[in-house]
Amino acid sequence: MRERNQSLDALKGITILLVMFGHVQVHNQMTDPYLYDVIKSLQMPMFFLISGYLAGVGTKIQSIKQYRERMFKRVISYLLPFFSWLVVQHLSYIPRAVKTVLFQLDYGLWFLMTLFLFTWLTYTAQLCEAKVKRAWGFWLIYLGGCMGILVAYLAGVTFLSPSLLIIYLPYYTAAYLIGRCQEHLTQWISVSVQRVMAYLSGIVFMVMAVALDLVTVTSALMLGIQTIASFLGCWFVIRLVLDWKEEKWKHRLAVLGQYTLEIYVLHYQFAAILNPDHISYTFWSPSGLLYSAAAFGAMSILTAVGIYIIDHIGLFRLLLFGKKK
Repeated sequence: MRERNQSLDALKGITILLVMFGHVQVHNQMTDPYLYDVIKSLQMPMFFLISGYLAGVGTKIQSIKQYRERMFKRVISYLLPFFSWLVVQHLSYIPRAVKTVLFQLDYGLWFLMTLFLFTWLTYTAQLCEAKVKRAWGFWLIYLGGCMGILVAYLAGVTFLSPSLLIIYLPYYTAAYLIGRCQEHLTQWISVSVQRVMAYLSGIVFMVMAVALDLVTVTSALMLGIQTIASFLGCWFVIRLVLDWKEEKWKHRLAVLGQYTLEIYVLHYQFAAILNPDHISYTFWSPSGLLYSAAAFGAMSILTAVGIYIIDHIGLFRLLLFGKKK
């Protein structure tokens, strides 16, 4: 259990580093098409895979009381920081900002709202399963919710951005299934076979990243291809981390992984702190590489300082990080 938890935390640590580096590129208009394809294909899909897996292996909802308690915790953990940061960043026009973000989640901390909605759907489905005492109770609600998201997307609904939800729902759902059926999967597929499959997946992923545009969604077919690429790339990285025996750096990444929410809500505000004049750099150039390293370092230091300060002020920690202690 210790190894599994450390591996998950290390995965989160690696993923948040990818998010940070990706934002250095994006906020400074210096994205390399191949490198950013790799980053974009891994970062957020990996977070949803981890979240779905944890929901699958975790204790299931058994009663209304438990449902209320867990949903309240998720409101505090996800929604409170989502709206608190929205208010902080848009003090002069809060009502308009709230309306804009709720109809276009990627204008705000969209991951928190998206994860809340997926978690809400999962907990509701688990409660139904507990009441009817049959697995079909879970799938009746869960697949019904998935169909609702799909119908809303096809109908052009923009409230809570179904177009965004539908991109990341497959990762959360697949990982939830893996977590739920973990014991059976380890019996069906040996570790050695998993390892070979993962390394082959990594090769295919890299070929796809070079040959295709894995960032821009131009059609349903392209979205499907991008989703497959992300699954392949994430599976490769997951296997690498599970097989990683060097404890020193794995432990450090695991420690970093325990602060992913704090880093997520803070870091991007400092991504262009060294570039107030919005100078364009070519990434694969001496000046571009030097600036990227300096920008990443400055962003990391300021983020760490911000986390330290907020974490030591109880009310701020609750509102901005969704954590009581």
